[in-house]
Amino acid sequence: MRSLVLPLIGLVVACSSEGSTQKQEKVTEPEQRKLAGVYPEKFECGTLTTPEAIATVLGATKVNLMSSAMSPPRGLPAPCNYEVVMQSTVEYWTYDIDCRDNYKTTADALFAQYKRTSADLVEQYNAAADAGIKPTDAGIEIKAPTEASEVEVGAKALDHHGQGLLFIDDDAPCYVRVIGPDAPRRLELAKAVAKSLTFGNAPMTPRPFK
Repeated sequence: MRSLVLPLIGLVVACSSEGSTQKQEKVTEPEQRKLAGVYPEKFECGTLTTPEAIATVLGATKVNLMSSAMSPPRGLPAPCNYEVVMQSTVEYWTYDIDCRDNYKTTADALFAQYKRTSADLVEQYNAAADAGIKPTDAGIEIKAPTEASEVEVGAKALDHHGQGLLFIDDDAPCYVRVIGPDAPRRLELAKAVAKSLTFGNAPMTPRPFK
């Protein structure tokens, strides 16, 4: 009789253990996949460039992040606007990012537009120069515009109109526009943004990592 009871006890324990394991397996939830991207309306400029970092890049004594008075179009983050304090002057710099699904089409159109309008300005200036260019009523000398030129940052880049730089990033699915008063520092700021901008932190609708 005792020998019969022991196998039965072992069978009950085994079944109980198996049932417990099954319950644990049912309770365990699947691991959530990490998504890339930050919703544009939640994007913060400081995740890419801090005022201190920009001061170093631009050779400024101080940089202040300025809030934007205008709301950006749907799907775009607010532009990053900065007051840049130099030794004897104050400059204003900005950059904006577009990571919408049609970013490449938009960027290609902007490349063509900026090349064309930059060339038009140079042509108009040269025509005016032949007639003799005079300072404005305020006595300000009119500077000669510069033609658009390709520069090396990201996957493709263009410095244009003597005040802007457009580039398509080589990591994140975005294009970036940088605006500032001189070409060498525009390029350096663009490089700083490109270095910090990734597929993981881009201001776009979150999506699975590739």
